[in-house]
Amino acid sequence: MKVLLADPPQRERDYDAAYPNMGILYLISSARQRFSGSGISFDYLESQYDLAGHLDAIERIQPDLYGLSYASFTSPLAHRTIAAVRKRFPRLPIIAGGAHPTAAWDQVIRETAVDVCVIGEGEDVFCDVVAHYAGHGKLLADIFGIAFRRDGEPFRTEKRPPIKNLDSIQVPAWDLIDFAKYKGMHLHRAEPQTYVVVSRGCPFDCWFCSNPIWKESKPWVRLRGAQAVAAEVEGLYQRGIREIYLSADEFNVNLDWPIEVARALQNLGHRDLYFQCNVRADKVSEELAREFRKMNLWMVHIGVESGNQRTIDGLKKHIELEQVVNACRIFQAQGIKVFGFFMLYHAWEEGGKLAYESPAEVNKTLEFARRLLSEGLINYMSWQVATPYPGSRLWGTAQKFGLLLDSHQFGDVRERAMNLPRVSEQDIRRSLRKGYIIKTWYALKSGNIGWNHVTRIRQSVAVILGQDWMKKK
Repeated sequence: MKVLLADPPQRERDYDAAYPNMGILYLISSARQRFSGSGISFDYLESQYDLAGHLDAIERIQPDLYGLSYASFTSPLAHRTIAAVRKRFPRLPIIAGGAHPTAAWDQVIRETAVDVCVIGEGEDVFCDVVAHYAGHGKLLADIFGIAFRRDGEPFRTEKRPPIKNLDSIQVPAWDLIDFAKYKGMHLHRAEPQTYVVVSRGCPFDCWFCSNPIWKESKPWVRLRGAQAVAAEVEGLYQRGIREIYLSADEFNVNLDWPIEVARALQNLGHRDLYFQCNVRADKVSEELAREFRKMNLWMVHIGVESGNQRTIDGLKKHIELEQVVNACRIFQAQGIKVFGFFMLYHAWEEGGKLAYESPAEVNKTLEFARRLLSEGLINYMSWQVATPYPGSRLWGTAQKFGLLLDSHQFGDVRERAMNLPRVSEQDIRRSLRKGYIIKTWYALKSGNIGWNHVTRIRQSVAVILGQDWMKKK
């Protein structure tokens, strides 16, 4: 039996596939362990194809089971791919997994030709689905954590409990990856790059955040052991990797664990290996910054979101703007650069009523970002319109108050993302242009830019020039 897991074909619609799909690599490594010696093989069809090439690869491999993993951002392309696969291979079982099939399983089952949606954390569920199609597993109705059609209607089984010990999961199937195919982060110090998952989930529930896979079951956050992280990093270093993004919603979910991980990575002794990570602004200390510097972590990413405390409070972000300023000062004092995430035109609910940012408040966020940049507190910034995705509270708010666009297409929204009252398309374009000019100037000034990220560069230039870059593609 051959099992093929795939990404949507990137050349069909140029989305940012900077890294291999870690979810797929974890599934394959777990399945290899469970089905060792069974004659079941697993392949990864990566993103670097157009749709015709994707279909030709399936024809060449001749799998007995095909799976597609995707997020909401790429769901239009994924669903077009599923339709093409079903048309060319009508008898091939198709499974879907990832963030979008988890958050919108009912819609995926109703509107596409998939046979099964894997919901939530996939390793154990996927192995049960493979066993089913291999003919020696449970009935679909007895597999926890999936959805499928029963009597023509979407049917969801019971939730699957999360894996308690993340260190029990096999290391991703790195042997399948040619790292030269992937661009990595557009801001970096060394190449080749990749990322390592150090935790799963987040204990918070910010209004805009869609984190459906890890919020299927509690606990919402689980941490890997420091030595397990260091062992995987060492394995990647031996494969030639020289920069790693330590992937966690926030690496400093507390202060003790990231320091323990940092010291384990310091003990590897690789001075030519660099790191980046995400952090929260409210859990930063001078000791943490010192340990980050000693492990060769050169940049942290901080979710600022807004320069308005009213907005931050409404989003349930649970930080203060002065905590952002203080955190940036601590990191800069250790020579660690800071990347700030900003979003504009947020929406949330207060007492059951719609609340959102006005153009004047967005200008205030821009002034706060400009202050941080000009004072050397941050070095880079992102500047994007807040967009509702399934699985987020913002999605529910957008549905409740009729904010979704008439033709809401994930991945195609670069300017107006919601129909906010008294916010015009001209307001949004003006705000975007101002922010893009500032972020581009400071990015050029700070350096470490990977010029192979043509999509990002084209987007920035188009927004600055006032062009609709998506329609010109």
